[in-house]
Amino acid sequence: MNYPQIPDPRIRVTPTGIEFRDDLSFDEWDDLGTKLAPLGRSIGFVLGDWLNYGQRAFGEKYTEAIARTGISYQTLANFAYVARSVDFSCRQEKLGFEHHAVVAKLRSTDDQKYWLEMANRHSLSVRRLRKSINYGRLATEEEMQENPADRRHVTYLLLINNLIRWWKRETEKAPVDTWDRERREGLKKHFAPVAEIHNAL
Repeated sequence: MNYPQIPDPRIRVTPTGIEFRDDLSFDEWDDLGTKLAPLGRSIGFVLGDWLNYGQRAFGEKYTEAIARTGISYQTLANFAYVARSVDFSCRQEKLGFEHHAVVAKLRSTDDQKYWLEMANRHSLSVRRLRKSINYGRLATEEEMQENPADRRHVTYLLLINNLIRWWKRETEKAPVDTWDRERREGLKKHFAPVAEIHNAL
């Protein structure tokens, strides 16, 4: 691993931490954080991709990986899972590994991209991103102050918003009146339970 080159004799970055040999001003300390942040954001993916390559090429190699890195099996397995689940093309450089871990459970690459872009655009915390995904929309600041247990029943919003995004994608590809009869009849059949719910309310 190449550590950030810090052209300052007061600071030495090593495999076991940072040695501060003299005092820093606040601005110097803040600038150091800016230089170190990319390393922190990327390490989970770097090790996860490395593990996944090793598994594809040589079979499961967690014993070797634990010996080489000194990192626990559970942490390495999590790195590998997120790296395997979130395609390289979806990853957002400015977001942390934990943001990507939140979207790893989403099966659709489009959904992963959508929520990572939302997190990037709105500077979402990991907690707000998780709650927004559960709601199926951007969680408001007021909702972030609520007890998470109070609104767990709102998970149906995720399904509805996913359906709305699917509908928008499909109708942008081709207007409904250009769809063949077989497709339209098939969708009507699939959406009948949704209509029943609506009519029952």
